[in-house]
Amino acid sequence: MRVHVEIERCQGHGVCVGTAPELFDFQDDGKAVAATRELAPTDLDGARAAEASCPELAIVIEGKLRTA
Repeated sequence: MRVHVEIERCQGHGVCVGTAPELFDFQDDGKAVAATRELAPTDLDGARAAEASCPELAIVIEGKLRTA
């Protein structure tokens, strides 16, 4: 499972960075970017909170969570 930011929708509000700083960061242009790794089970709550709180609906969670 991965989370990504639809960059064309992102307006740089930074809610995702504030909600889940371990999963999101800012690019040089002020828009958000997601970590480029598989989400761990412990990351899922933060990813879902960021997805739900994004005012532009730019956060997308894809795939199935892998369990070890």
